[in-house]
Amino acid sequence: MIVSISQLILAVVLLPFLWIGVDWLLNFLADRREARRLRRLMRNCHLCGKGYPEGKQVKLSTCPECSAQNVRDGHRKLG
Repeated sequence: MIVSISQLILAVVLLPFLWIGVDWLLNFLADRREARRLRRLMRNCHLCGKGYPEGKQVKLSTCPECSAQNVRDGHRKLG
């Protein structure tokens, strides 16, 4: 197989861009995975709005700032 100079130069120029694109995609997916994990571990108080880590995913947790009881459940209906 014979490769011309222009094909060689094109491959040398395009391979780094391809590598950068794949690397960016993998980093983007890893960041999304980490953000999803942190959202699952953190709780926001419904009363004061502070975020606090929740050790286990318990049904009822207490906010360390205002001592409000926060229920882990589906969306609460207003009214």
